[in-house]
Amino acid sequence: CSRTDAGVHALNYVANFSTEAAIPSENLYRALNPLLPPDIKVKSSETAADHFHAVYSAKNKTYRYFFYFGETYRPLLQNRAWNAARKQPLPAEELLLRANEACRYFIGTHDFTAFKASGGLAKTTVRTILSARVSAFPENLFYLEICGDGFLYNMVRIIVGTLIEVGKGERRPEEMTAILESRDRTKAGATAAAQGLFLQEVEY
Repeated sequence: CSRTDAGVHALNYVANFSTEAAIPSENLYRALNPLLPPDIKVKSSETAADHFHAVYSAKNKTYRYFFYFGETYRPLLQNRAWNAARKQPLPAEELLLRANEACRYFIGTHDFTAFKASGGLAKTTVRTILSARVSAFPENLFYLEICGDGFLYNMVRIIVGTLIEVGKGERRPEEMTAILESRDRTKAGATAAAQGLFLQEVEY
């Protein structure tokens, strides 16, 4: 249902294929799982309509990106969240306030060229973001949850890198409008590391 960079995770990843196997479709995942490596498992399987396509039938996708701040890496979060900086720049409440103010500018239909890495095969750089919000777990683990009709190459990771700069006080939230209108990748923030990104859900 989606191309993902090395190091990115998926909690609910959808695939479709044709088979002549005699195994009932609802039991097929049980046959597949013993053949798969330990870092991927099939949660369920079912028969889809003939016209269904995991990529082209998708309406919306939701991603989560996890990050934290600290002088040392958190071993239990290794390869699951990005250590964005050695020191948390602002109190959590202020960081969330600034980041979520910036998120408001992404909601709607925009040209996201400024938030796209070079490469990728997208025919258009226009995307519609339905929701975007930064939240926090205990012990200052933060995450962005963003839902849209599609995402460009590295788009979520570049948005996160830009939001972190907003949270640090290095950018103003209202700068997001100018960045979008510039269509210039150099105007946006750094690309956040791959390991904090999770494909959360795909809606059909």
